[in-house]
Amino acid sequence: MTATEAIEKIIHKLGLQFKSEKFATTFLVDGTEVSNNMDEEFKIGQTLFVVNESTLSPAPEGNHETREGLIVTVDAESTIIAMAEKVVEAPANEADKAEEEVKTDEVMEEMPEMEEDVIAKVVEILTPIMEEMKSMREEMKKMNSKFNGDVDTIKKDFESFRKQPERKAIDEKKTYVESFSDYKLELIKAMRK
Repeated sequence: MTATEAIEKIIHKLGLQFKSEKFATTFLVDGTEVSNNMDEEFKIGQTLFVVNESTLSPAPEGNHETREGLIVTVDAESTIIAMAEKVVEAPANEADKAEEEVKTDEVMEEMPEMEEDVIAKVVEILTPIMEEMKSMREEMKKMNSKFNGDVDTIKKDFESFRKQPERKAIDEKKTYVESFSDYKLELIKAMRK
């Protein structure tokens, strides 16, 4: 069983489903994987990214040669500014051709086959992790719904606050201090008469 088949079997046993996104990727002659993070071929004006284990980082400025013989020139902002095919010279003799074929075969080597007990062990190890991730996902859904409810409440409170007049209406009841001040004023006016 190949590594790909083993991974597919593990995914099936764990009941996982993955969203498939296909981005244009290729490898540079030094083995670095690069991508344009788009579902189309590399073009001038796109950003070139270096593919790390789980992230994409902008490609450094300069010329980058792919295994297919394409020279991609990138500026300081990782934008592809030029693309050209590398001119390949034909090998001088048959020995050089055979050497190139051997190198190609080395790169295309398949991964070793995986045994059933290894797959079972991987599934055994990953099962509790997957269960924990499912419970965390459910907890996050609850938190998200609570958060959305809180945001709705805040929006309603803000809207009611915004609709309130800036100044106090004339017919509103006065506070105790305002009422007492008016009472004193009325007493003084009455004493003058």
